[in-house]
Amino acid sequence: MNGEQRFLGTVENGQFHVLMPVGAAGATLRFTRIAMQEAVPPESKELPLAQYEGQAIMLSGHPSGEWVYSATVIDRAGPILTQVAQQVFG
Repeated sequence: MNGEQRFLGTVENGQFHVLMPVGAAGATLRFTRIAMQEAVPPESKELPLAQYEGQAIMLSGHPSGEWVYSATVIDRAGPILTQVAQQVFG
């Protein structure tokens, strides 16, 4: 089981695009509320990200492949910080 990590990225067309951590930059991840050990598909509790469209957000969770389990949204940026994040990390 992987440890909890934080992810900074932007939401475009309902998908999360990683800006940080740098090793995962450019990847598209999906986030689910379920824990890794639950015997249900991760899609069953996928976090809807459409409400964050065009914004930079930070999430935490346990990564495994294209999924991040036990995910929560920590914070979201306004327009100015979203632009700064895209320029610095993008």
